[in-house]
Amino acid sequence: MFRRNFVLSDGIQTARSAGRNLLYAVKAFVHRGQPRLSSPKGGLRFSILLPVHATTPRFLREAIGSVIRQTYSNWELCVTDDGGEVPRITRILESYARDPRIKITSLARTGGIAKATNSSIALATGDWIVFLDHDDLLDPDALHHIHSALLRKPDAKLIYSDEDKISSWGLRFDPYFKPDWSPDLLLSQNYLCHLVAVRAELVRDLGGIREGFDGAQDWDFVLRATERCSAEQIHHIPRVLYHWRAVRGSTARSRDSKPAVPAASMHALREACTRRGVAFTEVEMMERGGHFRVRRLLREPCPLVSIIIPVRNKPELLKKCLLGLREKTDYPSLEILVVDNGSDDPAMEEIFSREGGRIRLLRHHGPFNFSAMNNRAAEQAAGDILLLLNNDVEPLDPDWLKEMVVHAVRPEIGAVGAMLLYPDGRIQHAGITLGIAGPMRVGGVAGHPGKQMLPDTRVMGNLLRVTRNVSAVTGACLAIRKAIFREVGGFDEEGLPVAFNDVDFCIRVMKEGYRNLWTPHARLTHHESLSRGGEDSPEKIDRFRGEVGVMRARWGDLLDNDPFYNPNLTLVHENWSVARPARPVRL
Repeated sequence: MFRRNFVLSDGIQTARSAGRNLLYAVKAFVHRGQPRLSSPKGGLRFSILLPVHATTPRFLREAIGSVIRQTYSNWELCVTDDGGEVPRITRILESYARDPRIKITSLARTGGIAKATNSSIALATGDWIVFLDHDDLLDPDALHHIHSALLRKPDAKLIYSDEDKISSWGLRFDPYFKPDWSPDLLLSQNYLCHLVAVRAELVRDLGGIREGFDGAQDWDFVLRATERCSAEQIHHIPRVLYHWRAVRGSTARSRDSKPAVPAASMHALREACTRRGVAFTEVEMMERGGHFRVRRLLREPCPLVSIIIPVRNKPELLKKCLLGLREKTDYPSLEILVVDNGSDDPAMEEIFSREGGRIRLLRHHGPFNFSAMNNRAAEQAAGDILLLLNNDVEPLDPDWLKEMVVHAVRPEIGAVGAMLLYPDGRIQHAGITLGIAGPMRVGGVAGHPGKQMLPDTRVMGNLLRVTRNVSAVTGACLAIRKAIFREVGGFDEEGLPVAFNDVDFCIRVMKEGYRNLWTPHARLTHHESLSRGGEDSPEKIDRFRGEVGVMRARWGDLLDNDPFYNPNLTLVHENWSVARPARPVRL
């Protein structure tokens, strides 16, 4: 039960409930005092499509009103009444027909969302197509921000924004602050969803909306549209420009309200995989969240994987790690390279002797240098795939390595990371975000959003449960093709011997044009820092500060603008909470 409903000074309606705080920082995406764009003569025209079918009259009026109130005025609204079955709806639409910017047509009989949308496309004369559902709302500045983006990105073909939900009484909640273009996330969920604007020429080249996908027609469309775009032609506006109505019977409230959606979604996803030449065994809907997993096929013969494990003492950890690789890993082709850095525990020599030919033992002398140890082992590895693995990591699922390799062999993919859990089952690693500063608040290098959460926690579009692109993954469990490792020069032995070498490595991989990826479908337990302990001695603290300095000097601007982490989100905490105060919005 909501105890209070109120409006903040900048006009955003919010609420607090006893069980859940729905208040989110509005200043992160509302920027007052900016110059408003008028429509220059001959400026871009936006055609807003509004298919209508038996909607609630008040919601329909509000939807149309949100278009009329746009601060950018060169628009047209293309409305199709799907079947004209409700006289009251027909009368409402007729009352708007006096506005020359509003075009209205009606289908003789109900044809469904695809046919109604295509009817609206036929009315459109604009340069860009904007999609609006009949009970949702556009932010008043939505077209203004799209037009502003196009002034900076004139070659763009598809633009999308952040979104939130709005209740029947006008309460806004559950914002989705999205990443920039993330192709693998789009194969897990329709994260583009709302607001989407597409160049009209591309919409027509695609034949509009395909019939037979009702309930997932928008996902099918953006899957096809993005296949016709380069990464540079897909632009994200990190502002909430669309309010998705969440009422009884709507998908915004529950996917269970429309039982046909899962089947239509799987149909769209299977066809997308087929078009792209993705070999897969099955497409499955996940149990919670309504998102999907493509089980890719790893073609035989499976590539040899060289598993590299740096160690120094801690024989009990190495025993568990090796046991897990032998008994909890079903991958058929692997070799194990153990890189020993001066262990002086006799039990370690016993392990090396007992393992015999089952491992390749490499001796590394001198101070601990994680980068150098991995580099030396990579030079001697026989496999086409390298799997960097800490000695304090144990597999939980037999197919974990296969899941990582099936992505690592993809030509467009660089580093691949896994879901690492603490022994109590909470998350240690679910991808790395650049710039997380923690208590320092500013000047951070990297962190792990989702840390200490349970794996099935639903947060920010269910990002803990879907395969997605990230800027970096941890070197505690990292798979990559050996050719790419060599291409970028391996890890930095001089500047980053212990900390952040994996982050620096992943950034260099990304800079070479590869996409890094994290998958929740490879799960391992990670006893973090049990091998070396924390950064708690004066010597370690000084070394850590030096490595922070190296990373800030080398990648400072990128660290503050991770493309896969929305600028409306905090760099202080690792929980996807809203930034307070707001960070500058990346445009």
